[in-house]
Amino acid sequence: MLELPHALQPKASHGAFDDCDAADDCRSGLSVGRQAVAAPFVECIGADRAQSHIEAWADLGTRALESNVFLDPAFALPAARHVSRKRRPGFLFVWQGDATTPRERLIALWPIVPPRHWGSTVETWVHDYCCSGAPLLDRTDALDALDAVAAFFRQSNGAAPMLAAAQLRENGPTLAVLRRFAASKALPFTIVAHHDRAAIELAKTDLGAPVFASPRKNKELRRQARRLQEKGPISMGVAREGAELIRQIEAFLILEAKGWKGRDGGAFLNQPEHVAFLKAMAQAMSREGQCRIYWMSVADKVIAVNIVLFGDTSAYFWKTAYDEDFAFASPGVLLTMSMTEALMREPGLLSVDSCAVSAHPMINHLWRDRVPVADVLLSLRSDKVRAFEAVARRERWRRLLREKAKSAWVRFGPA
Repeated sequence: MLELPHALQPKASHGAFDDCDAADDCRSGLSVGRQAVAAPFVECIGADRAQSHIEAWADLGTRALESNVFLDPAFALPAARHVSRKRRPGFLFVWQGDATTPRERLIALWPIVPPRHWGSTVETWVHDYCCSGAPLLDRTDALDALDAVAAFFRQSNGAAPMLAAAQLRENGPTLAVLRRFAASKALPFTIVAHHDRAAIELAKTDLGAPVFASPRKNKELRRQARRLQEKGPISMGVAREGAELIRQIEAFLILEAKGWKGRDGGAFLNQPEHVAFLKAMAQAMSREGQCRIYWMSVADKVIAVNIVLFGDTSAYFWKTAYDEDFAFASPGVLLTMSMTEALMREPGLLSVDSCAVSAHPMINHLWRDRVPVADVLLSLRSDKVRAFEAVARRERWRRLLREKAKSAWVRFGPA
């Protein structure tokens, strides 16, 4: 069982393209399909056929230049089937060998969404529940894989001269190898947007230091914990698998739908397909120890739930919900403080990513480290510099307008 952090405990006196799974080959926008265009061999397939390559996919994950829990098959395949209904993704598989021989070693896996028209930018698939657009690239063959991907798009009837990737770690190996690849081929490359999000870098953290909240904040949280205890006994725990995991997923769904996301129409329960994704993903990942649900209850009523995903050496604070009837006691913050202490004791864990928006009002005040994240654009043709620059300017302008619209909405609200 989890406990409230010692500092917060009451003091002694208080005790594909359009539809890749139709024939399961991407055809709308890319016509190369199974033909050998280069060595290595590249094919674009949908979720159903990708399922048949799970062993090779998992093996590549152990060799990847940069791991990506959101591109684990247990996460990506349910998302492809249930989340991206309008624009189903295609999965680029890059194999050593050619199309005339059995599939050999997988050296890259890159999920993409279909171009909207000929010659438009190919986007790396990043949906609402994904916090990293890093493709899986074999650490020893990354440049060869990128060369094959670029050739694949260039030979698709001249379509898609640009490739976009979102939410890459700005100081991570994937962005670095893309930059290196672009330089080696004289291809235009740029960052079109960047931001940071809260994180914990455990190598930098003194486990004995109160690094997560100021003394004043800790005092306030102790007061809130005492008020919460007046409503009944506080319990905390972690669901890792089986019936308990399902029970806490259901609790999460109810809490989220009861809150602001439910009122705005963005909760899982507002979209049945997304509920199917969540349940399938959580159960599949929990079997590999990659999904845990941290929960908090008062008088046997669950009032806060956090969902955390685990990669090799990183964890991801993916989703959170709390009962707004108990907002006076900040149950989400109390649970997150306890979860944080538990994660800091996790063997082999090097970092925890908040998956939060930049300047998040809750987690930014608790987790002081930052992960810089960038969206990038790569031209696949060295002779299209002016077109590339125009697309990059237009993309930056579009993002600026979107941010201004968001700020106006937050400030003034609906009319």
